[in-house]
Amino acid sequence: MKKELVIFLIVCGLAAGLGLKTLTAQEADKTVAQGVYTSEQAARGAQVVENYGCRNCHGGQLEGGPEEEPPLWGEQFVTAWSGRKLDELAEKITTMPANADPGYQVKPAAAPDVVAYLLQANGYPAGAAELPADPKALKRITIVAP
Repeated sequence: MKKELVIFLIVCGLAAGLGLKTLTAQEADKTVAQGVYTSEQAARGAQVVENYGCRNCHGGQLEGGPEEEPPLWGEQFVTAWSGRKLDELAEKITTMPANADPGYQVKPAAAPDVVAYLLQANGYPAGAAELPADPKALKRITIVAP
């Protein structure tokens, strides 16, 4: 027992001496199944979806559009995005609507709200903290099957 404690203390000392940093729970990688958005954020995202007319292309229920626009909820959406990071989804959202001038596309600051709405629509649980707008933070969150 004493030997294990000594080894542990040596390893901790080396890690501290090398400037290694352990991740806090907030910095650690997460999945969308861990409640990474709030219900309030999802509600704001729903409003962004309405304001930008996402249903015009992606269908009235976001089930996919008539001209092969992908669905934004359901098995096809989850399959297409599983294993990918939220920063990719947020970046894609900022290119929508695809046929709009760049000045009319979803702003980067609103993209996490839309992501929250899509997560909610796909059955992922809400949590206590909002998704951040920082792409580096979104890159630490992986989309998984619900």
